[in-house]
Amino acid sequence: MKINKFCKIRMGYAFRKRLEHMPGGGVKVIQPKNISSGGILSFEDEEPWLTDISASKPIQYGDVLLVNRGRFAATVFNLSDPGPWKVPSSILILSIKNESVLPEYVSLYFNSENGQKLFHRHLEKTTVPFIRASNLANMDIPVPPIKKQLALVKFETTNREYAHLSNRKLELLRQILNIELTKAEQSIKRRNR
Repeated sequence: MKINKFCKIRMGYAFRKRLEHMPGGGVKVIQPKNISSGGILSFEDEEPWLTDISASKPIQYGDVLLVNRGRFAATVFNLSDPGPWKVPSSILILSIKNESVLPEYVSLYFNSENGQKLFHRHLEKTTVPFIRASNLANMDIPVPPIKKQLALVKFETTNREYAHLSNRKLELLRQILNIELTKAEQSIKRRNR
């Protein structure tokens, strides 16, 4: 199904000058670095940047955010923080208008190997590769029945959680190893006194 058949696409805000954090600003900004290639929207341990730009057409809950310059990564905007939220022009905003298509499925497809191949077939070749909104609108992606979309999204969520827990386990095992090695060093120093 062509993307323009199930969603409306718009560009993020075109900042006139370099984006800078303004502590007193009333609009929160999601930057490309906050969107991982795995579809995670994260600020790590930082707060989102604030700005004082106009908040017309803020991002809505359930919009798909697509990094479209340099790399291609998508996520679903599902933060409970009221905002308002904005993104720069290097992020396209897809507002799903068809109930038979899940935003989470669209994000999942874009981040998949097949989605990345599709982007590389339609990208504009400049110094920094990018996808025009018009090219994106005319791209065709497979849209299975809603039950299948839900199953695929659940499967990916489980994979993501498994990867997170596996990484955490590895980190804890390394910490145990470091503690044991430190104890061994201290023991040797005491014997050599």
